[in-house]
This record gives sequence, structure tokens and C-alpha cells, in this order.
Amino acid sequence: MLVGSVLTPPASLFDPSSPHFEIIWELRLPRVINAILVGGSLALSGLLIQNLVKNPLADPYLLGVSGGAATVQLLVIITGLSLAQNTLFLFGFMGSLGATMLLLRLSYQGRIKPEKITLNGVVLAFGFAAIISFVLATASGQQIKSMMFWLMGDMSFAQPNFLMPIIITLCLMLLLKQHRALDLLARGDLFALKSGVNTHRINLMIFIITALLTSMAVAQAGTIGFVGLIIPHLVRMMAGYQHQQLIPMCFLVGACFLLAADTLARTIMSPLQLPVGIFTALIGVPVFLWLNRKV
Repeated sequence: MLVGSVLTPPASLFDPSSPHFEIIWELRLPRVINAILVGGSLALSGLLIQNLVKNPLADPYLLGVSGGAATVQLLVIITGLSLAQNTLFLFGFMGSLGATMLLLRLSYQGRIKPEKITLNGVVLAFGFAAIISFVLATASGQQIKSMMFWLMGDMSFAQPNFLMPIIITLCLMLLLKQHRALDLLARGDLFALKSGVNTHRINLMIFIITALLTSMAVAQAGTIGFVGLIIPHLVRMMAGYQHQQLIPMCFLVGACFLLAADTLARTIMSPLQLPVGIFTALIGVPVFLWLNRKV
């Protein structure tokens, strides 16, 4: 919170008369909290979706729910409506939940089919990408810049959102309660079923929580890549494969990773602020290539 385009002394944190006091508590603190919540949500979503579809290359955006949020929010931006950040968040959240319900309808045939989720999610993502491309092609020059920033991940307009931490806390509690079932499910649906796990119920729970966390993250900060892809792999190397440790560790490491990337985004070329997605990709690509050599 002390680092940015304006360097602030530590004493400013608790001195209301300081000219930096307002910068720290009204501008930087909401952005720091937002980075923590979004980073943790994306990392946890990555862990869950990799467990669900049994694919180490899966990340939260595989579901296509990010496209739903992006499409709705960009359509709101292009109309020129002046909305509060929380209202814009609500529009994006509704769009991503709509995409989630569509994906669930397409992938549910008496039970959740992970292979159907993968294929349908990719197809939906391409469909939403086409709509987004149309919106960008028809937007004015001034609108395009704000849209591109948001599409690359932008937390410069972060506002306090009290719904997000409550939902994240409830999701963490539910996942930790089911940590043994998640351990068994990671070894395959058939093995979990023979071990007495209700795979239908657990897969549905994973799908809903992943979609919920991804929806909130995208609606709040745009599309930020690589957090959900690389963090679960890093955490498995550090903490093993037990979900009792993986779940809280993924959230914490993801939060720290995105917070560090966002700090770079707003300081490395200050006063110019860059989209955080640039830095998650610049860090994520070499880390993923290194991880790929290790496993």
C-alpha cells in the first residue's frame, strides 16, 4: 500500500492529516483487497477445474464463464451508461452465471460429464469471443482503450465489494469439509465411486463453486490469465496432493501472486498504470515452462 506512482512514508498509514492518507486508504487499500480476493479465487478455481476434468492444462476460463461476464460488461460499456462499479460487477456476474447455466444444461445428462464440460466450454468461449470481437470492431476509439484494459485484467477501478469475501469464505468452508472426497476424486471418478464417494454430487459442487468464483473474479477485474493454471501446480510441489492443505494454500499463493503482479503493473512505469494481465502472462509463461520440465 506504500508503493505506487507516489511514494508514501509508513507514518502516513495512521496520520489523517498526511496528504497521502487518503491515497492509501481510499485508492490503494481497495485495490490490494481486490487483488487478494481475485487472485485467490482464480487459483482455487484452477485447482478445482483441474480436479473436475482431470486435465493439468485446465484453467478457470475453460468453462467459458469469463466470456459471459466479458460480453455483458462490454455491452454495458459500449452503451455509454454511467454505472457504479458494484452495479457493473452485478451485470458481469449475471452474464457469467447465465453462461454457467447454459454450460450446465449442455453438459448434464443425468450426471455431470467432465469431458462434455471441456468441449462445451471451449465452444462457448469461442462464441463469446466472436461477440466480443464484434463489440470491439464497432466501438469508438475512446471506448476501445477502456475495453482492452478490462479484457487484459484491470483493477484500477476497484471498489469495496462485500458480497465477494462472504461467498469466498463459504466456498472455502464447504471445500475443506469435503477435502477427503476431493482427494479420492482426484484419483479418478471410478476409484472415488468404489470408495463410497457420491461423485455426481461432488462434481456438481465443484462445477458450481468454480463457476461462482470465476464469475466474481472476472466481473470484478476482467480476464486475467495464468493464475488458475500455474498456481495449483506450484502449490502441489510445495504442499503435496492432500486437499486439506491444497485448498487454503492455493488461495493464499494465488492472492500473493496477483498482488505482486498488480503492484508491478501500477509501479513499473508509474504514473502510467498497465493491465495486470500483462504481468501475470510475463511471469506465468516461464514459470509454466519450468514446471513442465519438472513434472
